[in-house]
Amino acid sequence: MFHPDGLDAFDSYFGAISRFTESREATMWTTSITISHWSIRPVSISQAHVQMFKENRNNGDFPPVSIARLGFGTAPRKNLGSPEPSDIVEERCSSLVITGDPAGHLWICSIWSSLTDAESITPPIHVLPSILQRFIHQQACGRCLVFLILLGHLCEKLAGEYEMILSRLDIIVGLGEKVLLEGLEWGTSEAVNRLKKMLWGLEALRVFNDRLSASLSQIQKAQEAMERTVKQKAGQQHVDVLQEYNNVIEEFEKRYGMLSDVQIRTQLKISQVTGLRDGISTVTNVEDSQTALRDSKTTIKQGNNIRILTYITIAYLPLGFITGLFSIEHATFMNKVGNNGFAILTVVFFLGTYALALSLENIIDQFERFRREKWGRPGKSDKTDRSSDVRNGDEAASKLSFNVMGSCFGLRRRREFADGSEGEEKISEVA
Repeated sequence: MFHPDGLDAFDSYFGAISRFTESREATMWTTSITISHWSIRPVSISQAHVQMFKENRNNGDFPPVSIARLGFGTAPRKNLGSPEPSDIVEERCSSLVITGDPAGHLWICSIWSSLTDAESITPPIHVLPSILQRFIHQQACGRCLVFLILLGHLCEKLAGEYEMILSRLDIIVGLGEKVLLEGLEWGTSEAVNRLKKMLWGLEALRVFNDRLSASLSQIQKAQEAMERTVKQKAGQQHVDVLQEYNNVIEEFEKRYGMLSDVQIRTQLKISQVTGLRDGISTVTNVEDSQTALRDSKTTIKQGNNIRILTYITIAYLPLGFITGLFSIEHATFMNKVGNNGFAILTVVFFLGTYALALSLENIIDQFERFRREKWGRPGKSDKTDRSSDVRNGDEAASKLSFNVMGSCFGLRRRREFADGSEGEEKISEVA
């Protein structure tokens, strides 16, 4: 039902935040609440229907194309093409407005929401006449209870909407019963894909939780305002009226509790996804560490093989040298050497070569130490000579300048004084 008194709430309907307001003027009492939430609609809805109820709000594919390519649940997609989106997630708002005179006698109620329809809201509306009849002498209280009844209906529908969103997220990310029945694949590629989906699911849960928390805060604020008004206007109540009031509050708290339970489950899923994300990150890091460990073992094994080949090469070096000596045609000194001499020379050169190879690093270190002690660091002596020449030049220049000044002023520089005080006295007398 649309009426001019509810236009202020319809203005807030197109906002992106939840808000509860209650204003009382001389001739008007307006109570309104706008609940901002997320909603999922299938793509199969006709474009004519979408254009008819288009509100120019944020919307997008659910899940996005980048996540849909990874597949749903624990089975990755084999076709890497762009999948067709099945659902659309978009921002929505639900507004409930009651306007009337300050005494609560004459008022009009307006509901603007995509959460409910005429069939769903009919049972709560049929309850309203009995409530108003019971509070015929306290119509302001009856007005507040009607507001709570209709707000409780919206809470119930909003809880169902968020439950559907959570179930869809479980299917996309691969949580819930699928983990129990199919388990988790911890291979490297599967872990990375699952980690990507969990990061997206975690951020989606946080967005939904933030919007749901804001809605619950405003609903709680509306409940407190209605209860405060009832206590101010009620006065002395009959037992039946008090019982009806308690029944309405109990039903509202039951429906509000359904929405609070959804928020609790959302926060638990955030904790669960965060833990699984950290676990998968750890598994991925362990896989990388194992790969790096295998590579390091391979490198060490290759280094050992190279060292063995080096030792074998060193073993052939003295053999080649001795063979070269015996193969010289004009070397008469090798004519008298027999097999025993060949063996002795081979052993001697073999041991000497290995001793030199094993002590080569120590020999280089000793040579470097000896070179530093004997000649110092390279280039240091040249720098020292140049610096001493510069200092000598500066001293000569200072002596020359002092002699020139002394000749001008009648002063002469003494070379040495046996007594420092005597020299100072003579200089002062000359001055």
